[in-house]
Amino acid sequence: MKALEDVSREELLRRLRLAADLASAIDGLWFLAAERSEGFEKALQMDVEVWERYASVFLKRVRKYFPLPSGGLEGLRQIMLLDPLWLHVEYELIHDRTDRLILEVKHCPFLEAMERMGRTQLTCEPVETAYLTALAQAVDPGIRVRPLLLPPRQEPTEVCCRWQFTAEAD
Repeated sequence: MKALEDVSREELLRRLRLAADLASAIDGLWFLAAERSEGFEKALQMDVEVWERYASVFLKRVRKYFPLPSGGLEGLRQIMLLDPLWLHVEYELIHDRTDRLILEVKHCPFLEAMERMGRTQLTCEPVETAYLTALAQAVDPGIRVRPLLLPPRQEPTEVCCRWQFTAEAD
């Protein structure tokens, strides 16, 4: 096996996607184990806490490696593009106005796994609200987060979720 410095761009991208897939798998496996042990509500509470804390850990570490704007919606957009856990999710960040950023998730392995399992209790809204709010607030306390579209979906071809980030006027 070659060291990272010696692999092709294509192999490096495959390894990066593998790391993202494995990180999401361990997140799902952890939640299922916590749910079996503690029940859905307690597992969800723990998951929310973990994702809130992950936001600040991620932000500190990403800023160590990349020079990024310190705030605002553009700063949030650039930071979100660097989160490796989003690599396995098909999404779009739409910065259509100076005071608004839209996150639209078109393909989400987490949601698709819950749908395949026939789960009626979804973790999407509380976990994503916690993570996205904590991340936005850490980037810029003036950013507000609001879900525009949440699961469950009627059809698997529909958008998974849509979130709006708005910048408070000074």
